[in-house]
Amino acid sequence: MFSNPFLRFCLLCLLCLAPEGLKAQTVIDLHTGRISAKTKDDYNVETRERWQIERDSLEYIDCLTRAFNYLHTDSLLQAQDLFERALRLRPDAPGNYVVEHNLGRIAMARGQWREAVNRLDKVLQSQPSMADAREDRAACYLQLAMFDRAIRDYDNLLLQHPHDPHLLLLKAVALTQAAAPYDALDIVDSIIAEHPDNAEAYLLRAEIHLGLKQPGYARRDIKLAAQHGLPDNEVQHFMLRLEAE
Repeated sequence: MFSNPFLRFCLLCLLCLAPEGLKAQTVIDLHTGRISAKTKDDYNVETRERWQIERDSLEYIDCLTRAFNYLHTDSLLQAQDLFERALRLRPDAPGNYVVEHNLGRIAMARGQWREAVNRLDKVLQSQPSMADAREDRAACYLQLAMFDRAIRDYDNLLLQHPHDPHLLLLKAVALTQAAAPYDALDIVDSIIAEHPDNAEAYLLRAEIHLGLKQPGYARRDIKLAAQHGLPDNEVQHFMLRLEAE
């Protein structure tokens, strides 16, 4: 629109010099640049557009309210339908990253890992520091055996929280799955040094030792995990696997 600089300058002068009453009645055609007086039909269009925006906003809020209520009762399909309707009503709403995140988590709950990644990608494009979404995407990558991508997401999260034992454990899991057990062991050892009562760390270290064919170390760690609160059924399940090796 208005590629000619002189035309733009003239238009600006006309608008500035026009009386206040005239300026209020001015319509500029966005396609041709033609300036004309505003008519009753133009006001009617504006009124209809405002009404549509307000109506869509009310419907958008109603959809989100009902969707979160459905999530509360685990009615995932109904929640998904309402979240998707909200996105159609207001595709540019500033809070849509929250809607996309919830759609991603619904896809995760249904085992639709690639769909979840697509949703979470959209969230992280607009909210790259959103830790919950990045952790969810890393979990999806683990399920899809895309271990390098999972590790990158965990590294990103650890830049923000370098000593978080939960994130460190998850990275160690990803490294174990990526056939880097000794790197994983280094991380788990550091967790146990800082948090000697962390049952999950002992369990993961037992899993790593079992994979490395080191049953003695695995047995030691599963006993330590039990001492620090690992449920009996998990201990018994691991011991059965250990005896089967």
